[in-house]
Order: sequence, then C-alpha cells, then structure tokens
Amino acid sequence: MRRWAAFAVACVAVVALLSLYLWAGVPIRRGHVAVPPAAAGPDDVMRAYFDAVDANDKATQRALWAAGRAPGIDSDDVRTVTGVRVVEQDAYVPLPEDPAELSAYRDVVRLLMSFRVHYWPVHDDPQQPTATFYLLVRNGAHEPWRIWGAGAFV
Repeated sequence: MRRWAAFAVACVAVVALLSLYLWAGVPIRRGHVAVPPAAAGPDDVMRAYFDAVDANDKATQRALWAAGRAPGIDSDDVRTVTGVRVVEQDAYVPLPEDPAELSAYRDVVRLLMSFRVHYWPVHDDPQQPTATFYLLVRNGAHEPWRIWGAGAFV
C-alpha cells in the first residue's frame, strides 16, 4: 500500500510540473517556415517572419534579418501571432540621424505592420494589437529583401 501511495504522489507531481511548464510557455520549435524566394516582395518577407515567430522557427527568423541585425521578438515567449497585415508600404530615404550602415543599401522600404502577439500566460502583454514600422533593405533587384530594423522610422 505504501508503494502505491508513493507512486501516486510521484504521478501527481509530474502532472503538476508538466501543467505548470505548459502554462508558462513551451520554448520549442513548433514548425518550419520556408525562407521566401529572392524575388519575393517586402510584404512576403514580413509575413514569413511573423509565421516564423508563430512557429518559433529561429533559423528562419534570423535568415530574414539583414547581416549583423537581430530579430526583435523573443519567440520563446510567443504562443501565437495573428492578424498580420501590411497597413502601408513606401520607399524610405535614410535620414542624417540614421546609422550610416543603412545608407549603404541601394533599396530601402518602410512597412507599417499591424499584428497581434499572444504570449504565453506568464509572459502576457496587455498592449495589443501592435502596429510597428519595419525597414527592409537590399542592394538591387538581384538580392532578396531582408529586415534591417523595427521601430519608429517616420
């Protein structure tokens, strides 16, 4: 009888710990997202990026950012991303106060993206939905668009 009680307590403890882990967030890759082809437009790159955040596919997330730049969302904390849409897209001319490395690119576009990030319960952020500007860059039509940065590029 004592052996069964210890087994029952161990099972309850395992279930409780697993439930807590699932409630707090599961930082595992939930899918694979293909990197868009080189001919894809900036809007397709952004949709692929948010799909990769949703899938916690860090390899694709990194591949969609320009060299030396890093994704701005920690997808380990993200449960899902919904409502992704391009609100506005226009050409962007780097300003004098922008970093010099941005001026090195031949093509720069600015996209205003609207999206909703749903975090795991422990990490939930009540400031939703979100609208953020993203800059995408390339050095001519033969190169793919890559994300250079996110924030208030006006």
